[in-house]
Formats: sequence, structure tokens, C-alpha cells
Amino acid sequence: DIFYMMPTILDQQKAESIHACALIVTPSVLRASEWVPTRKASGMLVTQWGGYEMDEAGFLKNDILGLKQLTKFTSILNLARENGKSIPDIYNLPYDDREVFRYFSNGWTGDIFQMGSEGSTSYVKTLKPNSLNDIIAVMALYRPGPMENHFHEIYAKCKNEGKLPEYYWGCENITKDTYGLLIYQEQIMKIFTDLAGLSLKDADDVRRALGKKDVKILNGWRDRAMSGFLNNGATEDQFDELWNISLEFAKYSFNKSHSAAYGITAYISQYLKVHFPIEYWTVALEFADEEKTSVYLSEILQAKSIKLASVDINNSKSAMVSNLSSSTIFWGIGSIKGIGEDTADQIINEVENNGVFLDLQNFLDRCVFKGSKVKKTAVEGLIASGAFDELYEIDGNEEKRNELMLQYRAIKKVKVSNPDRDRYTSESVNKAWYWKKIQKELTGLSFINYEKIAEDLKLGNNFLTIRELNNRQQYGIFKTFGGYVNSIKIGGSAKGKYARLVIENNYKLHKVIIWASEYERFKDLLKDCEKKIIIFSAEIKYEDKYTKGNQFTFKSESFLEVL
Repeated sequence: DIFYMMPTILDQQKAESIHACALIVTPSVLRASEWVPTRKASGMLVTQWGGYEMDEAGFLKNDILGLKQLTKFTSILNLARENGKSIPDIYNLPYDDREVFRYFSNGWTGDIFQMGSEGSTSYVKTLKPNSLNDIIAVMALYRPGPMENHFHEIYAKCKNEGKLPEYYWGCENITKDTYGLLIYQEQIMKIFTDLAGLSLKDADDVRRALGKKDVKILNGWRDRAMSGFLNNGATEDQFDELWNISLEFAKYSFNKSHSAAYGITAYISQYLKVHFPIEYWTVALEFADEEKTSVYLSEILQAKSIKLASVDINNSKSAMVSNLSSSTIFWGIGSIKGIGEDTADQIINEVENNGVFLDLQNFLDRCVFKGSKVKKTAVEGLIASGAFDELYEIDGNEEKRNELMLQYRAIKKVKVSNPDRDRYTSESVNKAWYWKKIQKELTGLSFINYEKIAEDLKLGNNFLTIRELNNRQQYGIFKTFGGYVNSIKIGGSAKGKYARLVIENNYKLHKVIIWASEYERFKDLLKDCEKKIIIFSAEIKYEDKYTKGNQFTFKSESFLEVL
């Protein structure tokens, strides 16, 4: 029998909860309820003993994780197979692929298993892994305990800066792969087998006792372990040091088998990204939320492995679709806000059954009729998202979308009930950037010429060039810049409130800091700037320690425009 495990209520101060992924296996000669107290909870049979009690009673407890990443692997490989590509055995890959490690070292960790956070990405860029062992170590090092002890920094300095490892007595062979650092539970077990002479089972019992901080049990093991150490040539002081370190280590210990499983999964993710980029990103973008999409697009544009195309009325499908011959991913019609799956399917079926659309009128004749799923919101969303740009050669003149919008409204006699709330009747409809902004809001994909916006606002002097932006040696220059505000966080300090913004300039992310000295001047504009375009002037520096990217800081001469 296999069933879910639930910790017991050991006392009234502890709240009961069901373990997220633990399963108990019992011998089949008796029913599960005859082996252990059970009850029904949330439709499942759960134990009323806790995890440690189940272990001590001799039952087998498995933690089984359900990983979305494995579903993505299947989708990526199926798509590659459909594209006629040879499919590798992802669980028997070569683990010395230089391009894979180059991607890691560049911080191209978008949608990489367990490495997608800003902090872990920054650490991988610092570490510059060049072996699977490094990837596995990242999984154990980039966690609160090791980081509080600065182990992640020591590991990187030993690997890249020539810092000499410091080995505990007798531990050089055990910790040589981790530069003298104890980061895996298996290393502790190895210490007690090799240096104390314990069996593997006994060493594992010591490891468990350390994790539970069971002083009574530990005292018994301490005497046995010390005897083994002394017989192997250690002094009492050397033993005491290792014993105390082991006690401290138990607070943040991580088993290498777990870390290795995570590390290999991360490597497989990166390998598929490198060798099957169009399939990888097609799947990743389908799963991504709005915040992740910006991060992924930033990486795609840096890596230059594939091309991106906005929604196209004749080439797009409901979801993301890849065109292998042009290495292009077309945005899905279903990605447009306000267009449901049924609406997208109707449009796509019409193209597949009766051929491409010739122009807007042809589209309306074939898709807009009584009972049609294609309503006003859908048509206007398609126009604003650039779905007809290719038919009308609009690229670079997105303001012409307004002409199509007016044409549609005239043909269908569309009435605007409240012009003040209608985004398509704004005073800026004759500006290309305005339509690019709407496209971004509707689909998440749009490339905006922020310098042109600055020029239109008479703010174009001293605009930061791409060459300057990419120059990491620039320090303390003062420039005008623009971007789309992905997020803003307001913080406080002894000096007053301050703001941290993350802006995206054509999918390259930058940080903007407005310290307390300037915050009061701009606080009213900052209240309503998220998901809007801003043009500003600030000091730019390349921050090499943490973000490893350009960072803008407002000064007394700074200005801010929110569009």
C-alpha cells in the first residue's frame, strides 16, 4: 500500500499539516491502517504519526516531487521531433558541452530549473561554472545557511581568484571538490566512515542525529567517533573542531544526491536551450507569466539564437508557433488580451480552410458575422497588436494602425460610448510609439524606440547610445534614457523613502534608484508609473558586484516624464 503521510499532533502547540510530497510504503501483507494510525484528510489516507516516527518505526518514506520542468522537456522534444530533428537521450547527455557552460556563465538562466531567480542568476555569472560539479554545488550553496556563512563566495573565489582552500584535519580528499567546504551531507558521512571508522549505516545515523539535534544520541556517538579519530592520528582538539563544525553544519546541510538531481535537471534545461532553441523557447514562453516573459525575451535577444515576430493574422496560431526555416517564433493570437481560445481558433481555422486573408475588409467579410466569436474587442485587439502590419507594410510606421482602426469602425459603424476611456482615441494616436506601447500591453511583445519618444518630447539631447549602454567601463556618466516600468518598490530608511524601479528597454532590464534625497521631488509621478513608459535623466554606472549590469541613480539635475 502507498499513501500520503501526515505529521501527528505531538502536542497542542503544534499545528497539523499534510506533507506536500511524502509517501509511505507499507508491506502488503496487512492493510495500511493495520500498520499505523491513519485518517482521511483532503480525500487522502494520511498517517497520524510524523515523519521521524515513521522512520523510527521502520517504514519507507519517499518524497516524490512533481516537476513542471519534466513536462516541458517532453513538450520540447515532441516539438523538435515534429520539426524533423534527431532527439537525444536527455538522461545520457555529454556533460562537457562548452556552449552550455558559456550560457550559464553569461547568466542566461531563463527558465533553467532552480536557477531562474535574480540572485541565483547573479551568482552563476560570478561563479562561471565549467563542470557539472559546479552546477551541482550551486544547488547546495545558493541557500540561506551556506550563504550566511559566505560559503558561496569562498567557493567562487577559490575557483576563479586563486584563493587557497582551507582543509580541516583529514578532510582534503573528502572536500577537495568543494574547496575545503562542507556543503553536502554525504561529506559528513564520509568523515565518520573514513576518519572515525564507522559503518555507512552508523554514519547515516550520526547524520540523522545531527539533523535532529538529539543530544542524548549524539553524546553516545561522540565517544565512539572520538575513539576512531584518535586511533587515526587526530588530536582531541582536531576532533573537537570537526565535531563542532558537524553540529553547525547540520543547520544547513543538503544531501548531494538531491543537489545532483537538481543540477542535472538544470544542465538538461540548458542543453535543450542551446541545441533546440526554437523549440525550447516556444514551450518556455507558453508557460511564462508576464513578468517571466520580459526576462526570457531579454535573454533571447542577447543570445541571438532565434527571432521573434509579433502576432500575424496569417502566420500565427492560437499559441506560440515556431517557423523552423526562419528560426522565428510567432506570437500567438491567443496571447492578445481580450481574445479567447474560441475566437483564436475560429480565425485560424478560417485561414487553414479557406486561405490567407488579403486585407482588413476580407478579414471582416469572412470572420465577423452573426454568431461569430470575433467581436469588436477581438478585431480592435488584432489591429492594435499589429496582426495586420504585414498586409499593410506598416513596420516602422505603426501610427498607421490608427487608420485601420478608423477604417474598421467606419465599416462596422462602431460607436465609442466614452471617448475619454477609449485608448484608441488618445491625442497620441498619431505617434508610432503609442501604438507600440499598446501592443506591448496587449501581447507582451513590442520593440519601442525610446530615443524617438524623447525627441518628440523635446528631451532627446544627451540620450544614452547603445554603444555607451554596452560599455561596462562607463562610470558616473549622466544621460537621458527611457524604458517601460516592469516594477517599482518603495522602501524606507533613516533618511526617508526611496524607490527602486526595474525598467525594460527592448527586453534588456535595468535598475533605477531614486534615493530619499530625490524621492520627494518625484513621489507623485512614481505613484502611477508602473507598466508605463518613462523618460528620465540619471547617472549611470556599471554595478559589478551584485547585479552585474547598468544601474541608474537619480541626482539633483535629474528629470522624469511618465507617459
